Amino acid sequence: MRVLLVDDDPFQRLLLMRALEPLGVEVSEARNGREALDLFKEKPYHLVLTDLHMPLMDGLELTRAIKAQDPLLPVTLLTADGEKEVKLKGLQAGADDFLNRPVDLAELRLRVKGHLERRRLQEELEELEKTLLVLVGAVEAKDAYTAGHGERVARYALFGAEELGASPEELEDLRMGALLHDIGKIGIPDHILRGDHVLTEVERSYIRRHPVLGDEILKPLKAHPRLRPYVRWHHERLDGSGYPDGLTDIPLLVQVVTAADTYDALTSVRTYRSPLKGEEALEVLEKEAREGKLSREAVRALRSGLLRNRALRAS
Repeated sequence: MRVLLVDDDPFQRLLLMRALEPLGVEVSEARNGREALDLFKEKPYHLVLTDLHMPLMDGLELTRAIKAQDPLLPVTLLTADGEKEVKLKGLQAGADDFLNRPVDLAELRLRVKGHLERRRLQEELEELEKTLLVLVGAVEAKDAYTAGHGERVARYALFGAEELGASPEELEDLRMGALLHDIGKIGIPDHILRGDHVLTEVERSYIRRHPVLGDEILKPLKAHPRLRPYVRWHHERLDGSGYPDGLTDIPLLVQVVTAADTYDALTSVRTYRSPLKGEEALEVLEKEAREGKLSREAVRALRSGLLRNRALRAS
């Protein structure tokens, strides 16, 4: 793990570097914000420790510049100013933490260790997300007609969820769940997925297994409980006619993903039919809502979100 230490006082830099030695981290030094940004261009860092008052570019300017490039990179401001106003300015600039001078070196090590651990976990999650999205790409590569389906469903579903006032945390879970909703199809034979022939009952049963397979694939993840509803239940219907569990009580945001999934399928080219126009696809969804299969609220939210974002498909 790499720490960027920014301070115009060489004695303070030396003191802090020695304090960090027990953590076994790689520490780079800079005398001011400009030098720090030059180093930042050369290689990535996992934490920035910066003094507040420095020549050429102070800690607040540096924090703003770093956060513009990497909003999630933790930045800790070191300051002898105990005033509330100073901390407010730091928070406005994007600082994640503050340490008062003179610095308690034991506290410094604990704070740094905590930030580095969270950064490591974040990077692991990002790598995991990339791996899962590669799997999604592999699923979509099985059938040229479904390329980009996951991304479109996620985009449409976010439009609908925003109309319903979903929180940022709910939107992020929905986005990832929608992207991964068909990940279970990685276990379905290619010739069945292509759908270029009339499927037998056995082949249909294979298709209907993909929500369960997706649920199993995601089970090792800590995020599994939050993503599971979107992956396992996106083919459920309120009248109990869906699969795999025949539910009649389905979370509203899951129904938004279901509506977005159906909308994209209807408006996309398939081997067995021509695509519908956006309004035609929405009429199909509204018919399902009248029949008690989908929530009227979910369908209305999808329509409103598509219109507001000028995303209604014309073909």
